[in-house]
Amino acid sequence: MSGAYDGVRVLDASGAIAGAMAAMYLADQGADVVRLLPPGRGPLDDGPGRLCWDRNKRLCALDRTSPAGATQLRRLLGAADVLVVDGTPDDLDRDGLDPDRVRAAQPDLIHLWLPLLAPAAPWGGLPADPLLADAVSSASGEHGSYDGHPLALVTPIVAYGQAILGATAAAAALLGRDGAGRGRAVLVSGLHATAAMEAASLTDAEGIIRASQPGGGGSSANYRLYRCSDDRWLYLGALTEPLFLTALDVLDLFEVLTMPGVDGLMLNMLRPGVGAPVVERFAARFAEQPLAHWERVLTEAGVPNAPAQTRDEWWTGDVVASNGMRRVHVHPDLGSVEIPGDPIRLSRTPGAFSHLPSAQAFVDVARVWTDPRPAAAGAAGAAGAQPPAPLAGLRVLDLGSFVAGPFGSTLLADYGAEVIKVEGPHGDPYRIYTVSFLAFHKGQDDIVVDLKTPAGRETFHDLVRSADVLLDNVRPGVRERIGTDYATLAAINPRLVRGTVTAWGTGNPLSATPAFDPLLQARSGLIAAQGGAGAPCQSAMLVHDIGTGSLVAFGILAALYARRRDGLGQEVVTTMVNSSVMMQAGEFVRYTGRPAPAVGGHEYVGDTAVHRLHPCRQGWVAVAATTPEHAAALATALDLDAVPDRGGVGHGGGEVGAAALLRAPAAGPVADRITAALAGLTGAEAASLLAAAGVPAAPVLDRGGFLTDAWFAAAGILTRIDEPDLGPCTVVRRYADWSGNPVEITAAAPPPGAGTRRILAGLGYSGDRIAELLAAGAVREHAAP
Repeated sequence: MSGAYDGVRVLDASGAIAGAMAAMYLADQGADVVRLLPPGRGPLDDGPGRLCWDRNKRLCALDRTSPAGATQLRRLLGAADVLVVDGTPDDLDRDGLDPDRVRAAQPDLIHLWLPLLAPAAPWGGLPADPLLADAVSSASGEHGSYDGHPLALVTPIVAYGQAILGATAAAAALLGRDGAGRGRAVLVSGLHATAAMEAASLTDAEGIIRASQPGGGGSSANYRLYRCSDDRWLYLGALTEPLFLTALDVLDLFEVLTMPGVDGLMLNMLRPGVGAPVVERFAARFAEQPLAHWERVLTEAGVPNAPAQTRDEWWTGDVVASNGMRRVHVHPDLGSVEIPGDPIRLSRTPGAFSHLPSAQAFVDVARVWTDPRPAAAGAAGAAGAQPPAPLAGLRVLDLGSFVAGPFGSTLLADYGAEVIKVEGPHGDPYRIYTVSFLAFHKGQDDIVVDLKTPAGRETFHDLVRSADVLLDNVRPGVRERIGTDYATLAAINPRLVRGTVTAWGTGNPLSATPAFDPLLQARSGLIAAQGGAGAPCQSAMLVHDIGTGSLVAFGILAALYARRRDGLGQEVVTTMVNSSVMMQAGEFVRYTGRPAPAVGGHEYVGDTAVHRLHPCRQGWVAVAATTPEHAAALATALDLDAVPDRGGVGHGGGEVGAAALLRAPAAGPVADRITAALAGLTGAEAASLLAAAGVPAAPVLDRGGFLTDAWFAAAGILTRIDEPDLGPCTVVRRYADWSGNPVEITAAAPPPGAGTRRILAGLGYSGDRIAELLAAGAVREHAAP
């Protein structure tokens, strides 16, 4: 059978990572993707990552500014199903690719806009520079250093996350279009991606406890990096109370439970002033033995842990290979090339590799899509009527726990699906983190079913018959043991699409071990790359949890699209390993002569004196001068006549002075002079001064600053909902902005069994039957206080 998106046409008019990779995900699953390049632009001019991002695409040279090019562009828009763009509002307006104009002419077209910065004022018009985007979105603040100050992210994880979210939104729009007969405009900015990876941190309520430790090593003694006696680093992942108690036993550190403020409770270590002494006690213990010792004894005890490895160690190891994520292809010019594999496995409509981008991938634009776009299936509905939410009418059963699986359901709910969380009698252990649980379950329903009882399993099978989708993220072997594997469920409901998430995949030494997001950060080389030659530095953002959940959601939507052909479902499989590769996709591309990917360093703030974060009197400012014009403007604005650089930078210093300023290292006399010139200003004042002079700059939003930040408010990223126990809560509003009828989720996360009676009644169960099941313990309901 052909790929899920066989026959779907995608016009890739983007220029940066997110748009290119979003189109790549569609191409991986069979879409015909045509990428537009300016005349004279080579397929790899944007760097080695393009070997991955532009795989399976046809390339076309097109001058959009010429009359002939504009005519061809309009013709391609009339033949495409999806348009992918990523410019600023001014860029789109200049090229005639803004959503209103495009969709007025092509109402069936899906317009996917992926700007790195949200288009809201005042930062929406800045250049798409990750340094700026990470600053104003709080990603730099969330990636805090060991000393607590913000960091520059050396790996563009926001763009990688945005790409998967964008592909998922396009997939939802394709399903929505085929149901309603109309296309949509959908915006997925870098701010949406950051909000996804920071969803737990962005959820706020009065009186909640937040981690008090600075970033870098981690937020709490039970969940952080430790240096061992051989100077290797190990991440301790004792996220839950039982795991923490086991770790204390292994480390012989039960006395920490009696330390001041801990009072026997793990979560008390998050309180200000309580955790630091506990971290010191743990650090002293880990420093007594080499990494191999601690890795062995913790693993034997079932406590999640991971060594901080390099990218090369991860890429060449058995775990990546066993998941099919290291692929070797022959490029006509570069020879043997290693790139990431397809991270999503569809059992009936698997994706296929066609070719790498090269000169041979170019085609004559006049020969592309010479026939018009086929009419969308199911074109119906009154003209001018608002279409329903893209996934309205879909029922999703979520058997997952923690984040990596449930975030897939979060996205599907965000796009309009009905999501029912199915919990066992003991519930999701992630519920102990009340605010974080809210972030990933708001607006869902909940039923408690005991699958260990015959009546409970029968009830569950009735739920499966009613569903379109089921997903979970349990360890290998559990599904077969409890009867939720795909073979069993497909026999009950052949139309069911089953999303299967595992941490490490199967057939490797880690397959049976548990995993949390920082463990993937450690093993994949992400934190070693950020720390460089210094201590490895983790991100507080849920990089791999969100990446994995987004991947499984995209795969599920692709499978649902394929289901239209013959009515049959299939299994969709992905892993956190796959996500770990895709969240550094460009950095994992390998070929002879490839320049080494960038790495950071201790307290990394940027790569040059004029492209870095600078401290101010209050807060920090991100300065992103990347051209001679920017550099000359910076020299003028800050009066840098006295900079000790042999190029000589002064007022209007010209090409020589500007070029020297652009080359100045991030640490040194030039950087010190710039920091001194900004020292009397706040971060916001410094950004305004530089922006007025023509230098791209923005203030750095610190952790928690989003709650009062005007840009977040203007971009509509956050909203308020009422939570029964916590009261009014700030939460992420949604992960994409849709034209037409967007979903607005205003309900809190459900308590266990909140919908048990209502859901069973919807299946046709009588009141007597429901009472019998409750009495037998096959199902349970929420007991109101």
